[in-house]
Amino acid sequence: MSIQHYPVVSKEITAIFRDTPQQWFIDCTLGMGGHARQLLESFPDSRVIGIDMDNESLAQAKNHLAEFGERIEFHHLDFKEFFERADIAGKAISGILVDPGISMVQLKDPQRGFSHSIDAPLDMRKDRNSPISAAEVVNSYTEKMLTDIFEKYGEVPKARFLAKRIIETRLFQPFRSTLQLTAIIEKLYGWKPKRGKTHPAANVFQALRIVVNKEVEGIDDFIRKIPHYLKKGARIVFLTFHSVEDRIVKNTFIALQKESILRIIKPFPTFPSESEVAENLPSRSVKLRAGEIL
Repeated sequence: MSIQHYPVVSKEITAIFRDTPQQWFIDCTLGMGGHARQLLESFPDSRVIGIDMDNESLAQAKNHLAEFGERIEFHHLDFKEFFERADIAGKAISGILVDPGISMVQLKDPQRGFSHSIDAPLDMRKDRNSPISAAEVVNSYTEKMLTDIFEKYGEVPKARFLAKRIIETRLFQPFRSTLQLTAIIEKLYGWKPKRGKTHPAANVFQALRIVVNKEVEGIDDFIRKIPHYLKKGARIVFLTFHSVEDRIVKNTFIALQKESILRIIKPFPTFPSESEVAENLPSRSVKLRAGEIL
């Protein structure tokens, strides 16, 4: 599959990490390896630990980054669990990067089910070994559970009505494909394409993806653990792509600064430049939040 992967705010990330010891960096969500490449090229004496829960992304990243040899390690892992690995946590870590967004490669893959506009199995699992797919959520969760998911993780209007419509529909035919779900959403919200208007299914699919992959579970605990494993001067960069995730990251960083554990690096948040947004429109939704261990 030949789809370009664009590592967002890479210049800003490099600038933040430039003042660290530049020993080991952890790319917690390796994807196609765009950010890891930027780090390896910018800091020739550094090494990178690449983590991803998507085995297919890891396999492609290994090919894309093969030229760096032993300067990069690859681990199939949920980044929130890497502190449990002594071979990772025991290294002299200079910086941690978390970029949990969906890559264009994942989004456009016709078998993954991340996009509301591509006909695919209703899956959405980053790790194919995970037990719960989006289809199982849509076909088995109660009306209240679905309503809560849509409201909490997608800020979906008329969430209860959507949940009710889904349950009424699945009584006669279980949901199996992305476009099957998209059609229900379009009908409920009276969708008509309009320039600059977001498709109503976008936030619904976001909410399901967050639940299926447990994207926001444990983020606060993960960030709070970092200062126990990193030395003074090491830095954390966290990219967020939706308000639910960003709220958690922002509040945790602020709390750690109040406890004199971390210094927030300003501007907080940092946004992509106008030139980057012009070159890569999806980058407009990213916020970069960073801090330095005290």
